[in-house]
Formats: sequence, C-alpha cells, structure tokens
Amino acid sequence: MINENIAHSRVINLYDVTGVTPLAGIQDYTEGIYNKDPSLDHDVAQKNQHNYLLDEIGAHKGFRLLDVGCGLGTLLKTAAEREVIGKGITISQDQANKCRIKGLDVELYNYRKLPEEWKGKFDGIIANGSLEHFCQPEDALQGKQNEVYREMFQIFSNLLDPQSQHQKLATTTIHFSQNHIDPQKFLRHPFLQLFNEVGFHAAILNRGYGGYYPIKGQLEECATDHFILEKEIDGTQDYMLTSDYWCNQYNKALFHNKKFIKELTKHFIKKPFHTLWTTMSFVGCESWPWQFRGNNPPTRLFRHTWQKI
Repeated sequence: MINENIAHSRVINLYDVTGVTPLAGIQDYTEGIYNKDPSLDHDVAQKNQHNYLLDEIGAHKGFRLLDVGCGLGTLLKTAAEREVIGKGITISQDQANKCRIKGLDVELYNYRKLPEEWKGKFDGIIANGSLEHFCQPEDALQGKQNEVYREMFQIFSNLLDPQSQHQKLATTTIHFSQNHIDPQKFLRHPFLQLFNEVGFHAAILNRGYGGYYPIKGQLEECATDHFILEKEIDGTQDYMLTSDYWCNQYNKALFHNKKFIKELTKHFIKKPFHTLWTTMSFVGCESWPWQFRGNNPPTRLFRHTWQKI
C-alpha cells in the first residue's frame, strides 16, 4: 500500500477544509434516504439514513457500536438517542474536537492502527462513506486494491465480539458503475484533461477528497473469509439529491454568508490548492454531484449489510 502519509494528507486536508460546511448548513458527509421524495427535508433524510444503518446492525440499548470515520458525529448522536454505547474514530483532529464538544466518545485513530485491546469489544460496526478513502489511485496502479479491502474486512472482523448475538457490519460506499476508471486519470492534473470529462472530474475529486472506488461485487469477493453480504441497496438517487442540496447550500453560503466566506478565505490562505479543488467540486464544474447524475452515472452508491462468518 502507498505511504499512508499521502492518503492521510489528502483526507485530513479534505476534512479541515470541509470543517466550514456547518456554517453552510451541511452537517453530514454522506447521503440521506429520501424514500423517492425529492422534496423531503434534508435533515429528515439524514436521520432516515442513520436509523437505517443502526437498524441493519441491530443497534439497541447497551449495544456496543464502532463508527469508523464518524465525521461530525451525527450518526453517533442518533445512536445515543437509542442508548447505544457508541465510539467513533476519525483521522481529522478538527472532527474529533467538534465531536468531543458535543459529548461524544470519539478518538483520533486510523482504522488500521487501533489499540490491541479493542479486539472483540464491539457488537457492530458502521463505516458510513469512510472506506471510499481507504484505497488510493496509487494502490490501484500497483494492483493492491483488493489487498486493502481484504485487510479492512479482517480488521473489522477482529473488532467484533465473537460472543455477541449480532456481529454485523454496515457500509455505504461509492462504486464505479461498470469498470474501474483508469487510476492515471485521477493522478493527472485536471487542466491537462479539460477535454476528457471523466479524467477532468476524477482528477478534481482525487485532489479534493482522495480515494479510489471499488466496482460492484469487489467488496463481496474481498470479504469472503470474514463476512457474508446479507443485503445490498442502491442509494445512488439519494446521493444525487443529497449532493444537489450540498451544492445549493455551498453556493448560497459562498455569496451570502459572511462568516462562511471569512472562514473559507482562511483555508484558501493556508491550503490554497486543496481548498480550490474542494470548492470546485461544489461550485462551477460541480465534480462531486457529477458522479451521480444522468441515466447511467459514472458511479453508484451501495448500502451493504454484512454478517460476520
């Protein structure tokens, strides 16, 4: 696998920059569940998704949950309302700080470097959009994408209590719609691919977000030794609606919210290029929602429920 500092810097930069999004009314970084109702309130859709994931792993009072890549802690907050014992991990110090201010149990860890004593301590695990960052285009170029996912499933399996009646994992993950997109397109500069739509957007997404996606069935293949796939739900339409909401909120804040503009300007000064790519993904070329638009979008979002073997 590539030097973790490369992956870490991309993802940490992303969540440092998106730390301003609550000022634009964006608290979650994954899709909501709209139940085919585009007019549904965004916050309700997000709560629907949190409850869906918690239901899928059987989370109830006293249930021990690990939220891998917990973001700003919105899912953990919903879990706490059920009296679930929730613990979150993130590699973003800014996110960890914001979660702790909310009274949530969140620690600064890479999922690959968790304490040994955490093994066998959880009833269920949720990775809500986080595993999209686990593999990088450089890994794909080296033919190591499956290695990343196999290790991930092994780590998650070891974290689950073998005596628990649940032992489930729920994931939400963006997938390439058909074949893998050439990882070189992600690594080339966007402006060198102006006339290649896929390459242009892929390069912006890699610079702004970091990560490389699986294709349908790839995760199931890599999970074979540790988990059985119980359920697969296509949530692409939900992610398109969520992404459009993000773009609308970002655009409104960029031109009308003085506090948002002030904080974003600070990021442009500290991390000009990363802030530029992240902003471009929501404003102008809108590379982020581009992924989910059209009758045959470049990517699809799948919600998966896994049972430990």
